[in-house]
Amino acid sequence: MKIKIAIAIFLLYSSIQAQETSIKLSGGPSGILYESSQGDGNLKTGGGLGIGYTYFLNNHWGINTGIDVFYNQNTFKLYEGTTINSNEVDDQMSAFEYRVSPKNYQEKQYFVSFAIPVLLQYRTSVSSQSQWYLGFGGKVLFPGKQNIKASADELQLSGYYPDSDLVIDDLPSHGFGKVNNWQDKTSADLKTSFLVSLETGLTFKLKENLQFYTGVFADYGFSDLAKNTENTNIVLYNPNGIENTQANGVSRNKMIVQKSNYFSAGLQIKLGFSFIKPKEIK
Repeated sequence: MKIKIAIAIFLLYSSIQAQETSIKLSGGPSGILYESSQGDGNLKTGGGLGIGYTYFLNNHWGINTGIDVFYNQNTFKLYEGTTINSNEVDDQMSAFEYRVSPKNYQEKQYFVSFAIPVLLQYRTSVSSQSQWYLGFGGKVLFPGKQNIKASADELQLSGYYPDSDLVIDDLPSHGFGKVNNWQDKTSADLKTSFLVSLETGLTFKLKENLQFYTGVFADYGFSDLAKNTENTNIVLYNPNGIENTQANGVSRNKMIVQKSNYFSAGLQIKLGFSFIKPKEIK
């Protein structure tokens, strides 16, 4: 409740103080840039909406802030022949190494993020009706949960017991065996990240207090988004059987995903509404 009140106060105060309020629509490749030794991650096209507020300091410089909402998506595919190991305990309280060997394992991932930008904006006239603008600065990114749709043509689930040097790979009632045409859904928490941001383009004067912006943008995160550990498998061990093998996702495992930085880039358009008569740009 306090967060909602704070956002409402921020929006009200910004709209009063702003010399220009803008509505933004943007789109392009957006999601997580994975660095992985055991698979490939690819960005997919996302899109977003935003409300911006600009306070102009003088003829050329201004400070821009606001709120952005973005839909981000990825795919991730494990290399063939990869086996993921983790330490588990079975229903007899015996420790063992859980081995998952998938065929054609892949994930479709998506999440919604909120960002608050603080950009320094420079603008200069190109003609009597148009301007060139450049914005640079940073954003604080608040990602929602990462939703994951995982699938594999086959999962071979095995257990290696080092005390007896024994591998069990065909005991379905105790969680070991082969699962064909497997698929499941899960979710994973993501961490807040700080982004460096850049945008540039042209503005066109439609009316005295109405500007149309068109341009490009790019955002890059400095820190990992994924909350991962070294001993988490891509599927959960179930000592009661393999029929309902549950997905866990690759982003939780630091042995699979070494880095997970946010990245977004593409095209954007904006409508800027001036509530205070802007200074003439020379």
